[in-house]
Amino acid sequence: MSDPIPAIEDCRFYHAMDLPQLGFVQGAWDLRGRFDEYIGGVGLKDRSVLDVGTASGFLSFEAEQRGAHPVTSFTAASYSQLQRNPGFASSEADFKANLNSYRLAHHLLKSKAVPIFGDIYRLGEIAPKSDVVIVGQILVHLRDPFGALEQIARCTADTLVIAEGMFDHHDPTPFSSFHFSTTIYRQFLPKLGFEITSIKPGKYRCVRHEKDEAVWTLVARRR
Repeated sequence: MSDPIPAIEDCRFYHAMDLPQLGFVQGAWDLRGRFDEYIGGVGLKDRSVLDVGTASGFLSFEAEQRGAHPVTSFTAASYSQLQRNPGFASSEADFKANLNSYRLAHHLLKSKAVPIFGDIYRLGEIAPKSDVVIVGQILVHLRDPFGALEQIARCTADTLVIAEGMFDHHDPTPFSSFHFSTTIYRQFLPKLGFEITSIKPGKYRCVRHEKDEAVWTLVARRR
């Protein structure tokens, strides 16, 4: 974080934010005012939090505002480490602009969140074990979501929150194959040592698609 603070025109925000000096900044998703619902109502005060796939840092900064400490923000160290599935196109310029958005927001909010960078498939080696781990719409982007979940589980001391597109096994909606069914989560998470306590659907504003999109919030606790 010692490099010069980037200018707003060099940033690409994933989440909409209200920032000191800048005011409202548009992003691809607008979760403002709905963070607590988005994380399933999990209490964060005086608990350590790991934000996996932090993007512009919105979830990290909201966790801080609710008394979480310490907060760790994880993202890929380089464009080559994104390891996205074939259905998601992006560029190195977009990746750098996204990193810039985190750095700018971190600076303006005077955040104490600690950014860490690396390979999500080695997350257990580089991220601290945290009371609460938040996984906000990142699994859908990955070539190996099972492998990522296994690493994420290693970093979760107590509570795992997954916000993703999901569907019931009987749902005929043609989701991407990288959206897991709720049945898959119910089968796989116990193998990682977790008990699911709630799965709730919600609708959140996707600015990119100009409509509200379905996002399910799953909360699981280590057994």
